[in-house]
Amino acid sequence: MARTLAARDYWDPEVHAVERAGIFAREWLCLGSSAAVAEPGSYLGETVAGWPLVVVRDADGVLRGFHNVCRHRAGPLVDDGRGQCRSFVCRYHGWSYELDGALRSARDSGLAPEELDGLSLHEVRVDEWRGLLFVNLDLSAPPLEDWLGAGFIAQCAAFPMEAWAPVVRQAHPLACNWKTYSDNYLEGYHIPFVHPALARAIDTSSYEVHVEDGWIRHSATTREGASTAGVWLHHWPNLALNLYEGGMSVERWWPTGPTSCDLVLDYCFADASATADNQRDVDASTQTCLEDKAICEAVQRNLEAGAYVDGLLAPRHEAGVADFQARVRHARSG
Repeated sequence: MARTLAARDYWDPEVHAVERAGIFAREWLCLGSSAAVAEPGSYLGETVAGWPLVVVRDADGVLRGFHNVCRHRAGPLVDDGRGQCRSFVCRYHGWSYELDGALRSARDSGLAPEELDGLSLHEVRVDEWRGLLFVNLDLSAPPLEDWLGAGFIAQCAAFPMEAWAPVVRQAHPLACNWKTYSDNYLEGYHIPFVHPALARAIDTSSYEVHVEDGWIRHSATTREGASTAGVWLHHWPNLALNLYEGGMSVERWWPTGPTSCDLVLDYCFADASATADNQRDVDASTQTCLEDKAICEAVQRNLEAGAYVDGLLAPRHEAGVADFQARVRHARSG
């Protein structure tokens, strides 16, 4: 009989700090489409679980990643979002860095050259796979494809992901712990009560969650008995990749505090024009996200209220939740 994580794990600042260091500072994390850094000099600034990061493609076409933090007095080099540059210039005092992270100039500082030795930007790992961009703060982390796993990679093989262009990005601030949203994503048990349109489209009694090594796959049949089109995947710790004919959504959620997170989705399509089919897919996904937001925020309020201590997981439906929570426990103990 598997018990859930404790309620305090969803609101305690100390737990949040441990997870930030033990999970988000060690795992590969998806930033969405790599189209944002396709050209030399193009960069993407993004804050990931509280870490300001910047990824850039240098003049030789090499992807590089850094903490978006000047070595002088912690000023920002770029704002969050996309841009183009030939070097990084700190927005605070104007110190500048080459695109390989080397200090270029400590403007009007009066510091001797030997005092500036080694003041390159702090690096992070960066890689791309099938048109998606990933970072890892742990410089000793395993290669990205080893981390993804052969099974996860095989699930995606039939889809021409690299050819699909990012068309829409959505961001939804959620008033809940990142694990509250993860628990919700990792089971279909709630669908009849939370997602009426989805429940009308699929046979909810056929819904299954297949647990693999670090990733899971959702499956269900339609009301007519056919398999649902596409593949719904989740990879530890916070990536959901939903693939279907002609497009995909790339979903991830970042903790922004003990009781808040940001849900970010990139919608990519084979036809990048604003077609009716594309808009229908985005609208259906958005409705599902809003329904999940409402229930997750209600659950979060109850987790914080004090009556609930922990609970039981239903083995028929919540094997994905059990696997996820076991990984959380293991990461925190390490």
